Amino acid sequence: MLERIQTWDDKVLLSLAQKRTPALNKLMVTVTSMGNNGYIWFAMAVPMLLINKMRLTGCTVLVAMFFAWLLCEITIKNIVRRVRPCKKDFESYLLIKNPPQYSFPSGHSAASFAVSTAMYFTCQYLFVPFLIFAFLIAFSRIYIMVHYPTDVIVGAIAGVFCGIAAVPAAAYIPFFNF
Repeated sequence: MLERIQTWDDKVLLSLAQKRTPALNKLMVTVTSMGNNGYIWFAMAVPMLLINKMRLTGCTVLVAMFFAWLLCEITIKNIVRRVRPCKKDFESYLLIKNPPQYSFPSGHSAASFAVSTAMYFTCQYLFVPFLIFAFLIAFSRIYIMVHYPTDVIVGAIAGVFCGIAAVPAAAYIPFFNF
């Protein structure tokens, strides 16, 4: 079963590598860089903390990111220890510096989908732009060859669960509920 998944992952990456263009390469590097360490999500959440009507939303986003980091970066990656595609068969296709962490699941995807899910529950009018950007970041991780498609899919699923869990958790943080 794992061999079949790996074969599918490799085929998707190879097919994608053959369809690259210089303009898309530049765009995907920019998009993926915006997701590094959750900077884009922090940049959106922190100002929300300063606006009374958005404070709970900002807090929920930060909690969702924390849950995604804890689940994916700290727990699952260190249990599974999947080697990144750019460290195996796809190094010649790499468009950014080789990331040092493990591959499975995608932390960029987990954080992005955790945030967009949190937005769905707390600020629906911003949900669609956040979701579109989450998809772009997730796709960029596959495009630049630092993740297999299954890394991104599982990261996105984990992120959705973290976003859902963040909604009631953030409501219990007293500072953000006035």
